[in-house]
Amino acid sequence: MERRHLKVFVSLSLFSILLFSFSIVYSTLVAQEKESKLDSSRYPDTTAAKTEVSEDRADSTKANPRICISLKKGGRIIIELYPDQAPIAVNRILELVKKDFYDGLRFHRVEDYLVQTGKGDIEIEPIEGEMFGQDLKHEVGMVGMARLPDDYDSATTQFYICKKRLPRLNGEYTLIGKVVEGMDLVFKIKKGDKIKSIDIVE
Repeated sequence: MERRHLKVFVSLSLFSILLFSFSIVYSTLVAQEKESKLDSSRYPDTTAAKTEVSEDRADSTKANPRICISLKKGGRIIIELYPDQAPIAVNRILELVKKDFYDGLRFHRVEDYLVQTGKGDIEIEPIEGEMFGQDLKHEVGMVGMARLPDDYDSATTQFYICKKRLPRLNGEYTLIGKVVEGMDLVFKIKKGDKIKSIDIVE
């Protein structure tokens, strides 16, 4: 009789243990499911956002336009333009290049610190200066728009290339790009040297 009671007791004990274990597992699963739903509501699906960021990043890494100055005496100078820093001035330069405006012009100003080309005696609408707020500096190879000494909004067609660091010009003249190839030729330019052509590099 005692043995039978023992068996019943053991059976009930095992059943209780299994029931308790099941309740723990069930409670854990329910808690995980609630936490998962909470996380989903707190952190919504970011797939679309990631796609937009990727597209924005792709746009920001688009190559800047480049122009190539072919010299009459031989050689070429390639300038990378910065439309994000000076959209108005860069657009003006590109428009003029497409019209072959600079073909045959001379470097009419050659100093130990810069060279300059373009036309001053021409009826063309001056453009707004974009020098304020630029984070560019007048370093060797930088290209800027020439203007009248007392008018920030007077640039037209003339641009210069720096042969030296010119910190005194920072914030005073609109910088539009930088020489990325042929800087050695810039140092050799003499007053009166002709430009054969300026073309947009594809």
